[in-house]
Amino acid sequence: MGDRPEVAARAPDATAVVEGDGEIPAPAQPAGDPGTDFPAAESTGSRRRRRALVAGAVALVAVAVAIVVLTQSGSSTHAGSATGVPPGQTTTTVTRRTLTESSTVDGTLGYGASLELYDRLSGTFTWLPALGAVIARGGTLFRVNNLPVALMYGAVPAYRTLKRGVSDGPDVTQLNENLIDLGFDPYGAITDVDEFSEATAAAVRRWQKVEGLGETGQVELGRVIFAPGARRTTAVKVALGQDPPAASGSHEPDANDPSSGEPAKKPSAQEKAASEKATREKTAEEKTASEKAARENEAKEAAGKDPGDKGEGEAGAGMPVLTTTSTQQLVQLKVKAEQQTLARVGQSAPVTLPGGDVVRGRIIEVGSVASASSESEKEKGGGGEKGEGESATIPVTLALQHPVAHLDEAPVSVELVKSVRHDVLTVPATALTATAGGGYAIEVLQGARRVELVVTPGMFANGYVQLEGAGVREGLTVIESQ
Repeated sequence: MGDRPEVAARAPDATAVVEGDGEIPAPAQPAGDPGTDFPAAESTGSRRRRRALVAGAVALVAVAVAIVVLTQSGSSTHAGSATGVPPGQTTTTVTRRTLTESSTVDGTLGYGASLELYDRLSGTFTWLPALGAVIARGGTLFRVNNLPVALMYGAVPAYRTLKRGVSDGPDVTQLNENLIDLGFDPYGAITDVDEFSEATAAAVRRWQKVEGLGETGQVELGRVIFAPGARRTTAVKVALGQDPPAASGSHEPDANDPSSGEPAKKPSAQEKAASEKATREKTAEEKTASEKAARENEAKEAAGKDPGDKGEGEAGAGMPVLTTTSTQQLVQLKVKAEQQTLARVGQSAPVTLPGGDVVRGRIIEVGSVASASSESEKEKGGGGEKGEGESATIPVTLALQHPVAHLDEAPVSVELVKSVRHDVLTVPATALTATAGGGYAIEVLQGARRVELVVTPGMFANGYVQLEGAGVREGLTVIESQ
């Protein structure tokens, strides 16, 4: 073959001539720098390769996008058929658990029964406890003439002065037991708690010394108040500086007192002298009667007879001073008579407080006599029929296992157990479906296949239902509606 002519750079419309082949038109080229060293044919091939690469990349991206779209549309369309779980639903399992069905009853949280404490001493009240104060065994309930009136535990109120020679009785037993518990019989000398012995008198003197009282070995009526356990003060019925009725006496209207409503009239000299004479005679008569009574008491004591045994230990007129309750927090319920079987003594029950907290309580008392609810109780309970069967209630008392601070007369609710099913097969109630025949069934997954099992529901409680039926066993995967 002959020599090829030299290829020169041309204008965009130039042609390349190859000897013996005729004239082939050259593709148009963009204008370049006049001094470029690259021939026109080489620049054209490079551009073609770049175009091919770009087209290939675009095609790959399009294929990838198509695969993603197809994959996503296929998963949303065929997911239910692949897993057996319809869209919008989930699965659960059949499990064994204990179900408890309960009934909610409203009640009131407060303290134990109220008890009024009386003063039996003459004098002036010089100290009184604050409301809410808790007074335990040996503590001071109040002070009269700056001397303490002490609390001791016992079911029988004090009714006489206690000293050597008194007959046995529950008050003597209570005194001995308290002296022992308070540590005033350190040597164990009190061997018979039913007798006021010399050992009892010695223990009393130790107690009196600690309390700042005269060490007489006797306990005067009114110095000790017996009550069943520690007391919580809910009301104070006297004021500081007030005298009990026995000390203050009764007040007669005075004609010369402007507050009596009558105009004051100045007495004459004769009237004044007569009045003074009558006052002296009255005072003498009272003094004589007082001395006579004192001699009679001394004679009785010398004969070994305690005037307190006849209730003559008058140290005051029995004025109520404090209203108290026990320190144990109690819940009072009124259960409908037909629900009486829900409450059993010793049964534990959850108590929901006003703030939503739940504490445990134990039933300590169930009434045996039904009583009709008052109209106010019916209104509080939302009204209802006035039929005797609906209004009759049974009182039920629960004691809290742990105290709750700052709550008194607070509304609470109590869950009383109606029935219990132990170790039964259960599913969430939302997994139960109704069948066309009026029964119930569950849908069980067996691989990717759904199988309907007819079941008989039992107890419903806490969102679960008891199941019985052929093929139902623990661990089955069940479809649950959402």
